Amino acid sequence: MLRRARRGVLAGIYRPGTHQVVDIGECPVHHPLINQVVAALRAEIEARELPVYDERSHEGALRYAVVRVSAWQKRAQLILVSRTGALATDLARALQRRVRGLASVVLNLNPEPGNAILGRRFVPWTKEASLVERIGDLKLRSRPGAFLQANVPVARKLYDTAAAWAEIGPEEVVADLYCGVGALTFHLAAGARRVYGIEEVEPAVLDARENVRLNGFHNLRFRCGQAATELAALLEEVGRIDVVALNPPRKGADEETRRAIVACRPRAVVYVSCDPGTLARDLAWFAGHGYALRRVRGFDMFPQTEHVETLALLEPVVAAAPLQ
Repeated sequence: MLRRARRGVLAGIYRPGTHQVVDIGECPVHHPLINQVVAALRAEIEARELPVYDERSHEGALRYAVVRVSAWQKRAQLILVSRTGALATDLARALQRRVRGLASVVLNLNPEPGNAILGRRFVPWTKEASLVERIGDLKLRSRPGAFLQANVPVARKLYDTAAAWAEIGPEEVVADLYCGVGALTFHLAAGARRVYGIEEVEPAVLDARENVRLNGFHNLRFRCGQAATELAALLEEVGRIDVVALNPPRKGADEETRRAIVACRPRAVVYVSCDPGTLARDLAWFAGHGYALRRVRGFDMFPQTEHVETLALLEPVVAAAPLQ
């Protein structure tokens, strides 16, 4: 988040439960390139006296700065979120001169008041508009607006564990909901007859399809649309879905999606969650609809914070099984 203060520009995060920006000069959890890009941006904003957005008056331009890094490429991408397009494009060149690893600068236009960080329109300011990250043997391209886990080593452990728990057979059909650019989808595809990724964010689906070509997989298909609607349509088309995986946003899976999952009668549900509270809610719902929690494990994606990623395996209630 960006804020103008008496002592200069604040660049950091919100204090919990408020919209007060806590300035972060350097964060030990971040990749070093992120700290470099934030410092360079702060210097350019102050030197150019760029108008920082004021959410109370709805004046100013620059609202947020989103920095992503490919640890494999050792390159960074900066997304500048602005209320207007009235920013000089030479800002990108100035930032790249300051930070050698800054490969991509993209302007995102978000003129609407409110808490949504990104608007719908992205305007590349540099030739490169996407990053390529490597997770194990997979190369995953992601453009601005597409989700990809930031902690690559831990993400790889999570995806490998999810695939191992699912125990997918060579004749089985899998659906992966909220699939993003396909990171988990590819891991599930290694042992399956066919895997379908479902994602409602169009840029992520375009990246996922490009990643199929990039990695040479032939048993993957990606569909763009709302999870419940696409899953129901998929079941009607293919006749059966043996395993359903899902990695929803922090709010969890809505009831329509949960009902669509149960309607498939999968032999296993693999649930990846970034919020223990909504995960507990959803697991209780599944327990009341014939699916019991068999295994659960936490993954520390963000050390030194309270956040944890959780992997859960659910199976139809046939006979009692011990929780692992």
